[in-house]
Amino acid sequence: MVELLITVSVAILVIGGIMILFINGIALDEYSQELATAMNLARAKIENNIAIQHSDFDSILDASGTLSPSTDGINGLYYVGVAPVDTADLDTADLKIVRVWVCWRSRGGKIIGECTDTNGTLQWKADFSSSPCLLETAIARR
Repeated sequence: MVELLITVSVAILVIGGIMILFINGIALDEYSQELATAMNLARAKIENNIAIQHSDFDSILDASGTLSPSTDGINGLYYVGVAPVDTADLDTADLKIVRVWVCWRSRGGKIIGECTDTNGTLQWKADFSSSPCLLETAIARR
């Protein structure tokens, strides 16, 4: 009888551990899909700025907007920050640094990135210099 109790206890612990691993694996897979979608959206914003560079380099400006699940695949925000290159060795008038940040609300309601929830609406934090989804590139005038 004692052997059966020990066997059942160990089986419950093993099965419980496997279930926790399975559930965490599903959550990690969902996060990976959302991050890949966010990175693709950020890449598209950078490619849009590269396309603008060919027609009007000076019109590459800061921009922001919302992302919707129906059109973009995630519920979130994006911000495109444009800054001149700060280097004494280069002619900075013909070079810009473009950074794209993306934050989003995951399906479970967790906010990923540098946003806050204000009465159900996502808003950028005052300082959002770090994010799991940040792409950066330099664009030169042609």
